[in-house]
Amino acid sequence: MRICTIGFRGKLARQFFTLLQEAGVQKVLDIRRKNQSQLAGFTKGRDLEFFLDECFGIQYEHIPLLAPSEDLLKEYRRRLGRKKRDDAVWAYYVDCFGAEIAQRPVVGRFNEATVGLDVVCLLCSEETADCCHRRLIAEHVAERIEGIVIEHL
Repeated sequence: MRICTIGFRGKLARQFFTLLQEAGVQKVLDIRRKNQSQLAGFTKGRDLEFFLDECFGIQYEHIPLLAPSEDLLKEYRRRLGRKKRDDAVWAYYVDCFGAEIAQRPVVGRFNEATVGLDVVCLLCSEETADCCHRRLIAEHVAERIEGIVIEHL
């Protein structure tokens, strides 16, 4: 199985959907805590589900279980302040998020959502995967399920 990851920030709809199509994505797993924000644009939950299904034949499922807790996000943003990136703050986030997902049925829920599929894509908002929870979820799953290949779109 291949797990792709994608963030919508910094992408036009054409680029976003083209990347999914070219990667052969069969299902998008939306791992944002909230998917109805006005800032989500064309990736707002119900709209995205419609576009993916009707225009591209791609399945969609929102799985907030795979998102960081509100408390962790709040603390991460507080520590980050006005900086765009801080390696020490990111290391803190990685540790805390790792502890959170260790207490959740991440692999089981992933398996339920991906039965019979070869290519799925984890979606969140961050432009790149380097400092994003979607990368951490993909790596967590790949460490526990044999044969997973990760590709960041």
